[in-house]
Amino acid sequence: MTLLVVGIVAIVIVFAFSSFSSKRAASFPPRVPSILPWFGTALSFISSPDEFLARCQKQYGNVFRMLLGGREVVVVCSASAISSIYTTDHNTLGAQEMHHALYYAVSGSKGSSTEVHGVVTRLLLPMLDQRLSRRAMGDLTAPIALALYSKVKLYTQMKSARVPLKKFLTEPLCYATNLVMFGSRYPQNVYEDLNTLDETMTERFYGVPFWFWPSEKARRRMLGQISDYLSTKDISEEDGWLGSAFKKSFRDNNTTLHEASNHFLALQWGMQTNTFGIALWLFLFLLHHSDAFLSVRNEVDKAVKEDFKGLESFLANVKPQMLDRPCFALLTSALLETMRLTAIFIPFRVAKSDFQLKDQGRTVTVHKGEYILGSVQAVHMNENSYTDHDKFVFDRFAHDEHREGRLPTEGQPWFSFAAGKHLCKGRYLAMYELKLVAILYLYLFDFVPVTNGSSPWWPPRTTRRNLGIPRVKEIFVDVHLRHDT
Repeated sequence: MTLLVVGIVAIVIVFAFSSFSSKRAASFPPRVPSILPWFGTALSFISSPDEFLARCQKQYGNVFRMLLGGREVVVVCSASAISSIYTTDHNTLGAQEMHHALYYAVSGSKGSSTEVHGVVTRLLLPMLDQRLSRRAMGDLTAPIALALYSKVKLYTQMKSARVPLKKFLTEPLCYATNLVMFGSRYPQNVYEDLNTLDETMTERFYGVPFWFWPSEKARRRMLGQISDYLSTKDISEEDGWLGSAFKKSFRDNNTTLHEASNHFLALQWGMQTNTFGIALWLFLFLLHHSDAFLSVRNEVDKAVKEDFKGLESFLANVKPQMLDRPCFALLTSALLETMRLTAIFIPFRVAKSDFQLKDQGRTVTVHKGEYILGSVQAVHMNENSYTDHDKFVFDRFAHDEHREGRLPTEGQPWFSFAAGKHLCKGRYLAMYELKLVAILYLYLFDFVPVTNGSSPWWPPRTTRRNLGIPRVKEIFVDVHLRHDT
C-alpha cells in the first residue's frame, strides 16, 4: 500500500512538473496549469464555470488553453473570436457533443450522439426556423397575450397578495406558451414539474452529485404526458402551432415515440426555462433601481393608453411590429441589458479539422479533435465595450436608431441570442413573450419586495454553478392592483 501511495505521488509530481514546464515553454496561447492527470482543471471549472473562466482571463489574457476532463480546450474571451465561432459552419466546428450533453441532461436518455445531433440539425432546427420566425409570430402574439392575461386575471380579483415572484411571473407564461404552441391537447399542469427538473439541470449537465429523486419523478411524469400527447392518431389544430409541426415531422421520419418524447421534453425545457430566468431578473433589476422601474412603467402606461387605447385593445390586437415600436424603447433596452448582465452561455465546439481562429490580429490554431470554448460573459462584462459594464443601465440600448425587426444591439458585442449561423431559433418568441409579461405586469400591479428577517432581498442569493441564467433563491413580493379590470 505504501509503495502504491508513493507511486501515485510520484506520478502527480511528474505531471505537475511537466505542466508547469510546458507553461513556461509555450508562448501563445498560455496553458492553465493543473496537477491532476486527465481531470486537469475540471474540478475548478465545474465548481463555478463563470468565476473560474473570469480568473483565468485575468491571469492569462483573452486566449488560453486548459485540460478539461480529458479534453484539450482552447478558451477565447474576445468578441471577434466568439463571432468567429458562431459564424463558422458546423462541419468545421461541431456542436454535436453539446447537443448530446443537453439532450441527456434533460431527458435522461443517452442515445447516440450522432443520432441526437442528426435529429436536432435535420428535423428540429429547420422546423423551429420556420415556425418561430418573426413572420409566424404575427399570428401568435395576441393569442399568447390573451392566454397570459386569463391566468394573471385571477390575481386582479385579490387586490393585493404576497407571492413568490418567479412563480407569479412565469407560471402564467408557461400556461400561455404551452396552450398556443402545443394546443389544448397538451397538459396545462406541467409548470411545477418543469421547474423541479430545471432546478437540477446544472448538476445533471456537469455530472456532479445531487439529490435526484424529486426531479427524476417530475421528469418521468412529463415524459409520460408527452408520450400520450404525441401518440394520438390524428394531427389537428388542437395540437397547437408548434406541436402539430413536431408530430408531423417526427412521424414522417419514422422517429420512435420514445425518442420523439425525449426530444420534445428537451425542446420545451430549452424554449421556456431561460425565458423564465430573464423575466425574473428583469423585475429584480427594475425593483432594485427605482428610477428604471418608474421610467419603464411610465413608458408602458403611455403606450397602452395612447398607442393602443387601453389594455383590452392591446391584448386583442398586439402584433410583433407593435411591440418593436419606439414607444417601447426603454422596455426593449432594459430586457437587452438584463440579458447582457445575466447570460453566461458558453458556446462549446469541437474542431473537425485543423482550424485557424482570428483573435484581435493574432491567429490561434485549434487542431482537429480539440475543443473551443467562448466566454460570452467576458465579452459582455468588458469595460472597453460597455461603460459601467457591471451596472444595470436600463436605457443603454435605447438611443440607437429604431429599425423594425432588429435589435438595437447591432455593432455591439452582444451574444445573448448567439450570432451568425447559430442565432437562437426562439429569439423572437422569447423577446415578445418577455415584452408581453413586462407590459402586463407593470401596467396592472405595484410590487414591494419582502425582506426575509434581517436578510435584505438585494442582492439576490444565487447559486455558484449555473447553466445559462443564474439561479436565484426564492424572493417574495407583495403585489397590489393598480387598475380596476
